[in-house]
Amino acid sequence: MNDPRQMTRRSALVLAGAASGSMAAPAAAAPAERSGRRRPADLVLHSGVVWTGDRRDSIAAAVAVRGSRIVAVGDDSRVLRWAGRGTRVIDLKGAFVAPGLRDQHTHLIQTAVEGAAAQAYRPVFVPHDEQAAFESRRQVGQRHVDIHARGETPVDRTTHSPVTEKLKNDLLVMQEEVARLGLSTVVEAGLRDMGALDALFQLADEGRLKVRFLVRVAWGAIEEAARMGLRTGVGNEWVKVLGVKMYSDGWLGPRTAALREPYADDPYGFPRGGILFLEQRRADRDVARARELGFNITTHAIGDRGLKTMMAAYEANHVTPRDRWSVEHVQVAGDDLLARMIHRGVIASIQLSFATSDQHFAENALGRDRLRLAYRWRDMMRAGLPMVGGSDFAIEVLDPLWGLQRVVTRTEFDGTPPGGWLPDQRLDIRTALRLISSQAAFASFEEHERGTIEPGNYADLLVVRENLLRMPADEIAGATRLMTITNGRITSEAPVSHRPVPS
Repeated sequence: MNDPRQMTRRSALVLAGAASGSMAAPAAAAPAERSGRRRPADLVLHSGVVWTGDRRDSIAAAVAVRGSRIVAVGDDSRVLRWAGRGTRVIDLKGAFVAPGLRDQHTHLIQTAVEGAAAQAYRPVFVPHDEQAAFESRRQVGQRHVDIHARGETPVDRTTHSPVTEKLKNDLLVMQEEVARLGLSTVVEAGLRDMGALDALFQLADEGRLKVRFLVRVAWGAIEEAARMGLRTGVGNEWVKVLGVKMYSDGWLGPRTAALREPYADDPYGFPRGGILFLEQRRADRDVARARELGFNITTHAIGDRGLKTMMAAYEANHVTPRDRWSVEHVQVAGDDLLARMIHRGVIASIQLSFATSDQHFAENALGRDRLRLAYRWRDMMRAGLPMVGGSDFAIEVLDPLWGLQRVVTRTEFDGTPPGGWLPDQRLDIRTALRLISSQAAFASFEEHERGTIEPGNYADLLVVRENLLRMPADEIAGATRLMTITNGRITSEAPVSHRPVPS
């Protein structure tokens, strides 16, 4: 077996352009096509509703796939011409086809490393229990206090586990459910175990992956990753290094997110302005080191003081839109901070389920007046801030349809609150889908090859029985996935529906 690190070095010649912001062009036509001959497609899907997700918001009826790429999109008569003797032809019977969905913020790999992926994953809706939530938030806050007291951030400590068959099997078990949920690509937001990355490269080399993994290493692992020859863009079609994740502040629930003004309440007795893990001098230094080593940067920043600190660090290191650096969460942000992000092209990586989950404590924590600066997804979109969406699994459930329903309704599955929480910040379904398809591809330097259904792009597709663009918004979470296709490979082919019901 090839050494996975050697494999990544070979791939670096193709992909390293992403680190500097340059893009790979779509694949050129094969010589046989240029001379007028055309090999048949391997797969043709027809008689459906194909939402291409492109800028024109196009709807087609059929799509043809050859190898890993899309070769035709259009009406049935045109696309069916690509069918040949060996082509698998599938009548969609009116089913909906979307670009393959992407989750820009997960902790899936680390979950597998910690042994929590040994059984099939199912999303579970747990109605809010304030007593249990209060205690959980208190424990999280205490961990943040303890970490800060040691002079660390939550991503400083790292490991390098040996690559074992158990580790590889746990990763394979995990990816089965990821594919069944309709996801083609997931981003690991801060991998602390470099052995798991070795395991993924081995699995890719063995042809056993069916989900694409884009990996952001944790800050504490950045030096080891650099010694391994890793940087943004290194990898292959299935596993690729996207960058590094830093950690600026805590969470809003336990009142450890760093705010510019004190919290409106004090239920836990933690510092009243939250916890800033990265003081300005260290933030400036760490960002400079990440840039020096060739890593794209994202930083957890929930509170406005945490965001202000990181924007100052990004600006001190001359961030431009070409860099495509991002900030995770952006849950409390005034217009001044959003303007700085827009000016520098810094991407807001939001979590689709956070607003409905945090409705139970956000107003108490921030106060009514400051609440207008929180979870303002529609304001951010209208202002022209580049945005991308994710789940933050395992904090929230992984199912992308659950996240879509929550972000377009701003209502929890039990109907709370009636009419939606901060309902003027809802997103429409097309915008929400783009957050986890084309805009996620852009944030990962892949918009010329993924994220939309167009000839020349990789064939990342999701087939859903219901039309997500037209079905009632409060039923999206229970829609039925029929097929997931990634890199032209059918990775899941069975009806999958997880209608939210109380546990």
